[in-house]
Amino acid sequence: METNIIFAKQMLVQGQWLANQALTIKHGLISEIQSISHDEMQRHSDVYELIIPSYIDVQVNGGGGILLTQGVTFDQIEHVARVHQRYGTGSMLPTLITNDIQAMDHMADAIAHCVNESVKDIDILGVHFEGPWIASSKKGIHLDRFIRAPSDAELACIVRQDIGKVMVTLAPESVPVDIIRELVAQGVIVSIGHTNANADITLAALEAGATGFTHLFNAMSGFSGREPGVIGTALSHQGSYAGIIMDGQHVSSISVQAALNAKGMHHCVLVTDSMGHVGSENLTQSYFDLSITRKGNQLTTPDGRLAGSCLTMHQAVLNIARYCDVTIHDAISMATQSPAHWLGLDDRGVIEVGKQANLLGLDFTSTDKTARISAHWVKGHQLKLD
Repeated sequence: METNIIFAKQMLVQGQWLANQALTIKHGLISEIQSISHDEMQRHSDVYELIIPSYIDVQVNGGGGILLTQGVTFDQIEHVARVHQRYGTGSMLPTLITNDIQAMDHMADAIAHCVNESVKDIDILGVHFEGPWIASSKKGIHLDRFIRAPSDAELACIVRQDIGKVMVTLAPESVPVDIIRELVAQGVIVSIGHTNANADITLAALEAGATGFTHLFNAMSGFSGREPGVIGTALSHQGSYAGIIMDGQHVSSISVQAALNAKGMHHCVLVTDSMGHVGSENLTQSYFDLSITRKGNQLTTPDGRLAGSCLTMHQAVLNIARYCDVTIHDAISMATQSPAHWLGLDDRGVIEVGKQANLLGLDFTSTDKTARISAHWVKGHQLKLD
């Protein structure tokens, strides 16, 4: 029986900071959590300052020089996952940006391999199809030639039962409510995004079972007094979730604070929308016939449009704690519990007996007190972070 014990000065157990904790892992699960005395803690040499759940990212387009586009393979997804593990992401939804049906089928096949032929230290939850049923007027860098109405072949791909959790981003003005309702009935998580819908159409999609909004504030109809659009509807709808790219480029921290005030931090979900630039030294990378270049913390096309991000989940947590009125505890929750709840997961995102042992060790640097990742466990296996 494989057993590992982790000692921490502070541990975020069931959402509460507890001092002097010893956590036991057996068979990839948390089997015991107990308080120990300060004197007993002093007898152990390998003690972490903080232990928290590892992060869950529901929107990962790539990493390590790889962008998940056409002909996606299991090896590519594994590579992307291992890159993001260095930055605290334990579980993820690899994301396919609007593409053709062949690319969707390739992605689904690769995800099925990840989900059903489980790798001991990789945690692929399923897949996020960001499109192709979106609005051309709010497409961002999504390509017009792939944007279309739903077809039977695409619906069959998205409702496959062997690809884990499935999220689809769609524009509700492009997809009839009966199709949204059927997708939800088949277990698909419907997120509203890349849309120019008005409030009535957005509300109809929510009533049909859509549960969230993809990168709130970006690529969606704006908010005014007479026409609240998608943004106003999202802010007013208490039960839905909102993905937020907290990189300082996509959204003002004032807008993020407005979302937190309106929806509550339990329904705000930190995401990266990361491209292949994360974990790569190559500043310019290809996306079909476009080039996407990194300058500082911003990714743009040659005409200056934002093109995803080079954000990591750990940096998102640090950013929102620094620039918004939230505690580090709240910031961690938006990267762990909130995405788990959106995906309907009850075995991740929290430290509790019986849950999967996806854990992060954090320490503070002596100079600026910034938390750094010192250890990471996925499915109970400690990872090499170098």
